[in-house]
Amino acid sequence: MKHILESENFTLCIEPQIFEADINLSTNTILSIEVKSDGFSANTTMDIDIKGLAKFGNDLCHIYETLHGEARLEEPYGQHMYLSFVGNGRGHIAIKGHLYKVNRIGSEQVLDFENEIDQTYLKQFCYDLLSNYENYLRR
Repeated sequence: MKHILESENFTLCIEPQIFEADINLSTNTILSIEVKSDGFSANTTMDIDIKGLAKFGNDLCHIYETLHGEARLEEPYGQHMYLSFVGNGRGHIAIKGHLYKVNRIGSEQVLDFENEIDQTYLKQFCYDLLSNYENYLRR
């Protein structure tokens, strides 16, 4: 299932592919990510634990509701790609990330980005993540 967060100058689209047979391993999900930030863009995949995505959704909802805190989703191995959302307490959410990809001929691409959105853009995105993956927090 695709999850999209979109504002005037920032778009994040994530789509997890969960491998239930590997649910007890530290990486059991391939997360496809597409980011567009102020005209720069990247798409890649991260190897994550679905429980991490569930916690990320929970933490994003906390930021939406309180305007404080951090939600971070990070790849445990490899390039340690990450997405980070931080509430500033005044209704704006700072978004940072580090994405990496190697193509079939070995060329490397890196996108380090930083942007900001109003909290209202977060509501549907965070609650969709939470409702779809919350059950993995109890596993």
